[in-house]
Amino acid sequence: MSFRRLRATFSVEYWHTLRRPLFIVLAFMLLLSAFGLSSGKMSISSGDSSVGGTKAWITSEFAQTQMMTFIVLLYYAFFIAIGAGMTLLRDRETKVDTLLHSTPLTAGEYVWGRFLAITCGFIVLMVWQMAVTALFNHVVPNASALEIRGPFRMMNYLTPVLTIGLPFLIFFAGLSMFLGEKTRSPVLVFLLPVATLLIFGFFLWTWAPSWLDLRVNKLFQLIDPAGYRWLNETHLKVDRGVQFYNTQPVPYDLLFWLNRAWMIVAGLGAVLLAQRSVAQSLRGEVASKAHARMGTRPAVAGMGDEAPAAGPVSALGMKSGAPSFLGGAISVARVELHELLRQPGLYIFIPVILAQGLANALLAVGMFDTPILLTPGMTAVAISTQISALVCLMLMFYTVESLERERTTGFSQILYATPLRTAALLSGKALANSAVATIVLLASLAASAIALLVQHTVPFSFGPYLLVWGLLLIPTFLAWTAFVTAVYAAVGNRYAAYAVALAAFAYTGFRVLTGQLSWAGNWALWRALRWSDLGFFETDRVALILNRVMVLGLAVLFIVLAMRLFGRRGADAVRTMHRLAPSRLASSALRLAPYAMVPLIAWAALIFQVSEGSEGAAAKKAKKDYWAKNLKTWLDAPLPDIARADVRLKLDPARHWLASDGTFTLVNGLDAPLAQIPLTGGWDWEHLTWTMNGRAATPEDSRHLYIFTPPVPLAKGDSVVIGWKWDGRFPKGVTKNGGNTMEFVLPSGVVLTGFTPSFVPVVGFMEDQGETKENKTEPRRYPRDYWKGVTRASYGATAWFPARVSVTAPAEYTLNSIGVCVSDSVKDGWRTQVWATDHPVKILNVVCGKWKVKQGKGTTIFYSSAHPYNIDEMSSTLDAARRWYSEWFLPYPWRELKLSEFPALAGYAQGFGTNITFSENIGFLTKNDAKTDATFLVTAHEAAHQWWGNILTPANGPNGDFLSEGMAHFSTLLLFDKMKGPRGRMEFAKSLEARYNDRRRVDDERAMYDVDGKREADETVIYDRGGWVFWMLYDFMGHDRALAGYQHFIRTWSVGRDHPALQDFVASMRPYAADAAAYDAFVKEWLEDRVVPEYRVVSAKKAKSGYDYDVTVTVRNTGTGRMPVEIAAAAGERWSEPNAKAPEARWEQNPSYREARGSVTLGAGESRTLTIRCGFVPERVVVDPDARILQLRRKQAVATL
Repeated sequence: MSFRRLRATFSVEYWHTLRRPLFIVLAFMLLLSAFGLSSGKMSISSGDSSVGGTKAWITSEFAQTQMMTFIVLLYYAFFIAIGAGMTLLRDRETKVDTLLHSTPLTAGEYVWGRFLAITCGFIVLMVWQMAVTALFNHVVPNASALEIRGPFRMMNYLTPVLTIGLPFLIFFAGLSMFLGEKTRSPVLVFLLPVATLLIFGFFLWTWAPSWLDLRVNKLFQLIDPAGYRWLNETHLKVDRGVQFYNTQPVPYDLLFWLNRAWMIVAGLGAVLLAQRSVAQSLRGEVASKAHARMGTRPAVAGMGDEAPAAGPVSALGMKSGAPSFLGGAISVARVELHELLRQPGLYIFIPVILAQGLANALLAVGMFDTPILLTPGMTAVAISTQISALVCLMLMFYTVESLERERTTGFSQILYATPLRTAALLSGKALANSAVATIVLLASLAASAIALLVQHTVPFSFGPYLLVWGLLLIPTFLAWTAFVTAVYAAVGNRYAAYAVALAAFAYTGFRVLTGQLSWAGNWALWRALRWSDLGFFETDRVALILNRVMVLGLAVLFIVLAMRLFGRRGADAVRTMHRLAPSRLASSALRLAPYAMVPLIAWAALIFQVSEGSEGAAAKKAKKDYWAKNLKTWLDAPLPDIARADVRLKLDPARHWLASDGTFTLVNGLDAPLAQIPLTGGWDWEHLTWTMNGRAATPEDSRHLYIFTPPVPLAKGDSVVIGWKWDGRFPKGVTKNGGNTMEFVLPSGVVLTGFTPSFVPVVGFMEDQGETKENKTEPRRYPRDYWKGVTRASYGATAWFPARVSVTAPAEYTLNSIGVCVSDSVKDGWRTQVWATDHPVKILNVVCGKWKVKQGKGTTIFYSSAHPYNIDEMSSTLDAARRWYSEWFLPYPWRELKLSEFPALAGYAQGFGTNITFSENIGFLTKNDAKTDATFLVTAHEAAHQWWGNILTPANGPNGDFLSEGMAHFSTLLLFDKMKGPRGRMEFAKSLEARYNDRRRVDDERAMYDVDGKREADETVIYDRGGWVFWMLYDFMGHDRALAGYQHFIRTWSVGRDHPALQDFVASMRPYAADAAAYDAFVKEWLEDRVVPEYRVVSAKKAKSGYDYDVTVTVRNTGTGRMPVEIAAAAGERWSEPNAKAPEARWEQNPSYREARGSVTLGAGESRTLTIRCGFVPERVVVDPDARILQLRRKQAVATL
């Protein structure tokens, strides 16, 4: 190998790389990314989210390493593939390789010179990335980033480039070069980074269920080329504290270095294979082994062939003339389709798309991360976003390469001189490329049908796929193909077309991810479709139709532009100057105006609809004005109690319309007199009138906070009757981009709650209405003794009240509300149902639908006939919950417990007194698996809210939510243990623990006494840690003592105007503890502090001792807290799968299972060694085998012997 020739080929390619448009585009994208990320939009999920709290620095080595793992896959992969994969192909297309290989240049010098040049070019870009990132992070002023900037350390920026960026560059450049040389297919080269992003970025990075085997997880970490999975699973997933991330370098382990090593070896090996392929092509065709054995050589075309027989030219059947548009388009399409079907990329990329799309649909989760059943409509929508994005990328590659093919093969000089019309040429190519989208959709349809058949639950239906993929996605594909064609026609260059198209694609994706895109700009419908089996796109149907009309109009406009801009002749400077003359440009614009009218009008209509819709600027301003005008005056103002509620509703779901007419009897339960009474009204109310004590009244309108002033201030015990009457459309207008709709009046169902003024006014000021990121304030800080004295309810009314709700709607609907139905009549096609409370309530709701009914033992489920799958288990769970919660806590005070299904325009469940509501994808479409009975879980949890949230309403202040959500999880654990056995309880407990491990933030987490639900990490603390701590307290106190304490607590606090905080619960339970000092120590650690142990098996070995075995194990607590923990030496599978699938089926302990146990008490940082005697051959050691202690990284608390 000649160093001089190597340097020459390196120099040519290196300087060419630095001048290429794609190189410049990537440099610009890195600059913009550095600027955007300097404000902290991507940072380590750690730190204190409160104002002035310690934040995770974006300048730390951890933050820069995480950013590099994202950027190499999102940015560098595409540009490296184009640069390295096309470098040898480009020489073949331009015939430069023939000239180069006529020189003394060897294949090794040629290939390695190109590889080193491209690698060095991208190293320059990585240095550029380091420089601009450091510039924006440390030099450019940015007041909003002061808290997330740390001191400048060069190694924080250099180390990620060396450990993450450089190995990825070597691997991907080598692989792309080999792929391009071996296949000589540009499309396959371009599809490589897309496939890599799909497999690793969209699947391998995110898929990590709690039940995944640790060895499989490590294998995934080993094969991830970006290194993100290793970084996340090893250091980020379980938060280690902001000080660690801000100040410590990334501690790399053996697994990481093995990952880097195989990538470098594979990359360099791919270059050697590319060199070998080039060398073989230089030597010409090599005889096969078969020919060598036979002593023959393969025949060379044209040698030894007989001359063809002479004949007249007419015998060829040729004819001349200008082809018609249709004939020309069909001929081009046939040729292009034949070429497409020969390309291997089609058969590689389509399975990857299917795997990615179906994996996300099959692995979709609902409430509490429970799996959901697939239905045709939900599958079609779930796959649509990914399918549309991936198919658009495929269409871009195939369209550009199709338009480029004639130029690279030299055929353009002949084709462009023929009478074939430009419109026919472009239409034929577009028609053939559309076959790509058609093949993907058909393959996705077949795969979806197979997935539904394998599921053995929901039948297959073609209609939803035709609606979603046919009517909604095809306009996207047409518009995108036309746009890419127009761009290529305008720029006339493959790489410039890719740059412009990718920029448009990336910009749209960025706007969607940041929530800035609306119906007016979402041409791809990304994240805009929300499916319900009960009704199709009812909220935003008008916006959806206008959006598709706009996109089809854009497709026509781009087609016209492409035909006008597509050049079939060489550039002429004089003609170009004439075309750019103002008069010619104005004339061209005028001729194009008719084609622009349809998309322009549809776009303007969408902007208006979004602006005036439920999430538009007008609605936001109205709510912001409400918040700004009333916050300081009416927050925490004294309020009356509701003594009685009488409500009359009329609903017309077909018109999205309702009318409300009712009264609240309000009584002053305070010691001080009440001079004014504030009521919050709805923003959708029209024709509003008020009454006070039966007379017309005109309250002060403080931006929808209506302030009533009685003639005489209300003394304690005095009351006033305030009435209202209004009607309106609800919800009013469309959403911004298909967002959640929590409450609605629609043909598919009606959901109205007393949490918001959707059908009745709300007493008092609603702090959360109108609060945005711009005006959000730090939550109020309460003293630890805030709970002393009388505290308000966290939600709903302060005191119990009776209610009567009359609901009128079309006769085909069932109309449910609180209490019992005392009247049900139908007249002139309208049904009226009257509901009255048989025991007082604290909040109202109404839910309506077209349902079937399942009766239980004092329970009723109202469900759609489309979703009968889980009804039996839901009914039995509801029956069990009513029975056992009544026995454990307090007898259920109402006659009937109802559960009603509503459309999944937002996925949630709520437990109002007597009237539970589930969206269709919770419970009704919950999928059960071998680990957790998800249907049982969600039903038991929401049923528990009848006691924890309704019978007992927590205080409005810190830690109150634990007595609602945490207690509901604890009650579910108890019911699992009772109905499903210990294994059912353990699996549910482990799933809560895994969620807590993944979502907690060490520096943001506070002691349970101080959690108010306002911080980012509070949700998992309230639900998951709260449920666990209540279970551990129950386990610590013992069944009988604990339940006696719970019964006393709920009896004491379910009456009166005072509402309990967590401190009230602790004080109420203390007398029932057998050891008060131990009880206090438990409370101090788990409620007043935030301890959580982390047990690790340091060493474990077995030794034969006579007929027995001695297992010696050392366990360390690397976490916090001090708890006694059991350690088991075990052999065999513990649980036997139940034979029946009935709801009563339980997992029982396997008779062949053997175990022996010991126990140790470990404080923070302590370790103990113990010996366990086993009368069997032990196979493994398990810490906390019964899942009785909440801990971190439970999988590390197991060792194989």
